[in-house]
Amino acid sequence: MNASMSHISDFLAEGLRAVSLSRLGWAFLLAWVFCVFYTSALGGTGASSFTPSDAQGMLYSTCPVAASVVTLVAVVALERRFGSPIHCRGMFAAASIAASLSTPLLLANPADGALSAVLYILGAFATGFGSGLLWIMWGEYYARVSQEDAEFLAPASAFVAALIGLVVASMSGVVPIVAVSLLPAASGACLFFAWRDAENGQISSEFGKPGDELSASSNCAKPPLRSAFGVMARPCFGIFVACAIICVEGALFDGADAAENVQISFVASLVFMVLVGFTAISGPRRVSLAFLYRWMCPILVIGYACIIVLGPECGLFVAYMVAIAARFAFCLITQMHFARFAVRGLASPVQAYGLGWISVHLGDMVGVFIVAFARSGVAAGAFSLDQVSACAMAALVVSVMFVLNDGHSFRSQQSEGDQRASRVEERGADNAACDETLDIAQSAAIDPEAALDARIAQLAGEARLTPREVEVFGLLARGRSVPYIRDELVISRETAATHTKHIYSKLGVHSRQELIDLVR
Repeated sequence: MNASMSHISDFLAEGLRAVSLSRLGWAFLLAWVFCVFYTSALGGTGASSFTPSDAQGMLYSTCPVAASVVTLVAVVALERRFGSPIHCRGMFAAASIAASLSTPLLLANPADGALSAVLYILGAFATGFGSGLLWIMWGEYYARVSQEDAEFLAPASAFVAALIGLVVASMSGVVPIVAVSLLPAASGACLFFAWRDAENGQISSEFGKPGDELSASSNCAKPPLRSAFGVMARPCFGIFVACAIICVEGALFDGADAAENVQISFVASLVFMVLVGFTAISGPRRVSLAFLYRWMCPILVIGYACIIVLGPECGLFVAYMVAIAARFAFCLITQMHFARFAVRGLASPVQAYGLGWISVHLGDMVGVFIVAFARSGVAAGAFSLDQVSACAMAALVVSVMFVLNDGHSFRSQQSEGDQRASRVEERGADNAACDETLDIAQSAAIDPEAALDARIAQLAGEARLTPREVEVFGLLARGRSVPYIRDELVISRETAATHTKHIYSKLGVHSRQELIDLVR
């Protein structure tokens, strides 16, 4: 118990040293999405309040997410020609301003007249454009920071987002609309300052030598899109199915417009995220969709089971609350998981986050259509809510079997050197020129690597490190963080941190940078 409390305090201390308001800016984007689309935190005036029971309702429900999907597809497809949007200074302002200024168009009631409908559609496309760019640009940032920082920033941001949603749900009148409209602008401003610090080297990096920086961030090192999609196909399918199931579970409840119900769901989300977030970063496992499914499947099944057992009124409310909490946890884990593909060179950040969030939004769109079909079918007496719940649980079980059967995308037993070699081989002829550049850089690093290994062996012998400590020492000497070591050696975060402290003590250093300076 004392060890666990010490681990928690160390983790919080490390995070607080690294955190700043700008680095938590993803929270504003996440809170905006939940307030406008995933809940009725604005008192039923948002896009989430439209019931897709007719053609107009379907248009209102799918237009914003469709615009976001189009934006994401365009950015991913054009990356090799134009690069990432985050490298264009104007995109910070364009994305955030477009989303902020067009948000009120979504929050007005579009049911009164053709003009209102036109304004709503314009707002949907503008918010889709702005939010799509912000999702990818924040992904670039998360792929740039160290894994240790990402595993603190993502849970902290998700927690702050839920708090913002809770506050907005308690407001009334025009105030919440103004507050929510400012959230994308706040997110864009935070991203600008956070990325500026990243470019100036004021954040810690996961990589300790030039070859790693080249393999992770060089424009030449971007895998072809088909290669990235091949690696991410299975997890993207898992994301797609999970989002559709969550959407259906949360949209069947008719009392979602009540402020007290929204507030209860945000409180439940806060508690659930603390539990899932801490478990995700502390155990001997990689943060992956497989891990998320192990948590989400029982929770979502319980929500659907409550519809059957408790009846339409109470059961649907429980299902709604479960869906909101699960959605928060889902965004939290996937935000960290997408970065893994980029950091390990399996996809560029644009590809990883673009394909990932496309899957999220497509799942939402399909969920909207399923909800419309389910509502009309139940109203016509063709089937019951119990049958809808049973079918959803069956689909969830099938998707879990598919996702958890993946032994490649979520974890790899290859060494770091083998991973680099296999990535170069997979890129093929389409990336030959860039591979040649990468090969030259890696060849030039052979002698320094041998010298580094010799120095590590020398210091390890002098300090009498244990075999496991030597493994950890080798990763620390290359600038790897404790979470990276946890994933690489498949040990708990606490065990990795304990080995790190022992190594520091035996070598007489007090930080990772001092250790790197000693080795080099």
